[in-house]
Amino acid sequence: MRLRILSYNIRHCRGMNGKVCLKAVASTIAGAQPDLVGLQEVDYFNPRSAFADQAAKLGRMLGMYHVYGPNVTWGGVARFGNAVLSRYPIVRWHNYLLPSKGEQRGLLRAEIQLNDLSVVFFNTHLGLDHQERLQQVAKIQDIVRSMFGHQLLAGDLNANPDSKEIAILQTVLRSGDLSGTKFTFPSNYPKYKIDYIFYSDHWRLIETKVYTSRASDHLPLSADVQLDRLH
Repeated sequence: MRLRILSYNIRHCRGMNGKVCLKAVASTIAGAQPDLVGLQEVDYFNPRSAFADQAAKLGRMLGMYHVYGPNVTWGGVARFGNAVLSRYPIVRWHNYLLPSKGEQRGLLRAEIQLNDLSVVFFNTHLGLDHQERLQQVAKIQDIVRSMFGHQLLAGDLNANPDSKEIAILQTVLRSGDLSGTKFTFPSNYPKYKIDYIFYSDHWRLIETKVYTSRASDHLPLSADVQLDRLH
């Protein structure tokens, strides 16, 4: 079994032209033809994005299942967080709030049913402060260790490939491209690698790719993985 995983910080669908456009983000995602998508910076009922349920709308536009993990609430109604889109049914999900000094961050877990195979897909967006991120990845490390099965993790980690944060995650998961050549930010002149896809030992990496788009300030990153072993 082969899967294409996509990690994409969509900045509430605000493109480099300053306009919010769900269609541009949906078109970018569709062009990558992913099976599983981890989206960061997703709005729900926020006036800046026309009060849209962005995760649900993108799911409908792409014909994919979706779950949403809000981490921040504004005005009692508007929310901001992470989302997962999947071509396959999502049977269970949970949103973990991570230790945060600034903006509240989270880790969204979606359990995906692929025929007879259960896949645990995590999606996260870490903070801007180094010490804060160390606490957050330590929490993620504990959560990953507590879960069984075929695991995948996507996210905007706000950390360089040679950082301590990435080293901590590598104690529980693998990432196939830490060379720093797959730059994803900013989208108009990418020179930083801060978006990643990790996977458990059940998977073998086939290839990674960054897609050109101006639908957000980040570029989407994909990883194709092949199931290497069942247990």
